Amino acid sequence: MNDEKAEKVRFGRAQKFRLSPKGTEAAQAYTAMIEAAKEGNGRAQFDAARAAWGAPLGLSSEDGLFLVEFGESARTIPEAARNLESCGTTAKEVKAAVERLLTSGMLEPLPAAPPPPAPPPRRYW
Repeated sequence: MNDEKAEKVRFGRAQKFRLSPKGTEAAQAYTAMIEAAKEGNGRAQFDAARAAWGAPLGLSSEDGLFLVEFGESARTIPEAARNLESCGTTAKEVKAAVERLLTSGMLEPLPAAPPPPAPPPRRYW
């Protein structure tokens, strides 16, 4: 029995994420779906439209919110959580969504910035 789990990749607090090309297409489709759903009437129709959007992509219906957030610009998980607080989204939910979206290829981590150069050594004469 080989029950080895894939090693979980950990990212630092300063790690930024952006949409991949696949994620950009999904975010645009989500935005178009939201615009079309505005013409409907009722929450049930809106929820059905979100579910219909996410099913072919293998995403949950609430993932569209996260795609739109990361589509604005490259963000860290704490930045996204802060921006989505007014929607009732917790930092734990944002982190779980980032992991799902990374796995599905919708998000990609930005390369880390190079460390600042070391200061020149002091010379005492």
